[in-house]
Amino acid sequence: MRTNLAFITTTTDQAVLTNGIIPLTTIQRKYGWAILPTSDGVLLNKPGYYKVNASVTFTAPAAGTISIQLQKNGVNVPGVTASTTITTATTEVRTLNISGIVRVNCGEGISTLNILNAGEEITLNNAAFDVEYLD
Repeated sequence: MRTNLAFITTTTDQAVLTNGIIPLTTIQRKYGWAILPTSDGVLLNKPGYYKVNASVTFTAPAAGTISIQLQKNGVNVPGVTASTTITTATTEVRTLNISGIVRVNCGEGISTLNILNAGEEITLNNAAFDVEYLD
């Protein structure tokens, strides 16, 4: 295996406020030095391209639109977002998935990736975040 990768999850219920970062509590797999998992995302240590996939399962304490968005260094990554509308509070279990390719330019330094809850408050049931260095 010559790739760098990380797979991080959260499998316990947690409240995530509007504009809150999805917590990632358990490193399931990690290989290489280019990707360093943190408690709420990953640090990208090497210039190049990274493939990102995330899945977030949740309920919501109130009806409304739930949206998740990938962020790089606190800025939304265009096109790497998903949303859904909850009509019945606390009973609808939903899953949103996002995927995309992120680039770290030479000279950019370390970049941070996070998943933002850009919609209404949620009760997170499960989150899975995997990042792979492509080259």
